Amino acid sequence: MLRKAVRWTGVEKAEYYEEEPRPVGENEVLINTKYSLVSTSTEAHWFTSAANHKVLGTTFPFIPGYSAAGTVLEVGKAVTGFKAGDKVVGAPLYGAHSNLTYVDAQSVYPVADSVSLDDAVFFNLGMTALYSLYNAHLQLGESIALVGQGVVGQICLQGAVASGLHPIVTADLNPQARQRSLELGADDTFDPIDPADVKRIKDKYHGFKATIDMSGSNAGMNLAIELAAKFGRVVLCTGGIAGKQALDYEAIALKCLTLRGDFVNADMPLQRKCINDFLWLLGEKKISAPRHADSIYLPTDATIKEVYRKIVAHDRSVGHPIFKW
Repeated sequence: MLRKAVRWTGVEKAEYYEEEPRPVGENEVLINTKYSLVSTSTEAHWFTSAANHKVLGTTFPFIPGYSAAGTVLEVGKAVTGFKAGDKVVGAPLYGAHSNLTYVDAQSVYPVADSVSLDDAVFFNLGMTALYSLYNAHLQLGESIALVGQGVVGQICLQGAVASGLHPIVTADLNPQARQRSLELGADDTFDPIDPADVKRIKDKYHGFKATIDMSGSNAGMNLAIELAAKFGRVVLCTGGIAGKQALDYEAIALKCLTLRGDFVNADMPLQRKCINDFLWLLGEKKISAPRHADSIYLPTDATIKEVYRKIVAHDRSVGHPIFKW
């Protein structure tokens, strides 16, 4: 069987690629990938600069992708706990956009029979959402504001609902995203660039015990700081945030806020817990994956090029791109 894949050959250059598969490593699991999820913000960041993906320890050309869902094809000699045919997701550093994905066994997770693989493939974004929620350190009945209602924001919202937080208020520039957040259980929602709407929220709720910025923007971070109550906690989610940021120090100081960075690889045990929790919540129907029926793509050369063109252009019509292998 040939290994078929997406390959990035250079800055903003993607192609369909085939190669002979290599042997499975001693501690590896080889996944027969059914779906691989494109993480649009992170992959756009890596795709547009060779320097941006040095964190992966690789450079062009390489096969990208870090979220694969499928069944186990083969396991290495030292691997226990998985066998051929098992339904799994795998989180390699890169290489998931392929019909054959090599993953270290510690980064492979079982998937319940009740969970569809095209839902399970959102596990890494689900992990990011729950990781942020855990780092907010809230208890039943405490309030939270979520800035940004993309994929991560929607999942974080559902986790907050499942945790019994109240009230839960969301903010997003997109009116469809705001409406969707109400459908998923938010108590209120608002337009973050409408001063009257922002004032309405501040006057109505008088600050939140915790706020999470998932917008990946400097404006979103400062809005999270603005919405936090005195002695509140502000979590800055990993997605899209890089470099130096200008934060409202006066608000931080006067309200005695606690700011928490949220890089998911800083706490690997928590990261693994969040992946398992996300998959469990899916299986128990306590949360749902983002709508994606119109965002599943067959990975032809033309389709691959078009998907990444739209991602770089921030074209929302690409949806939540999933390659079906």
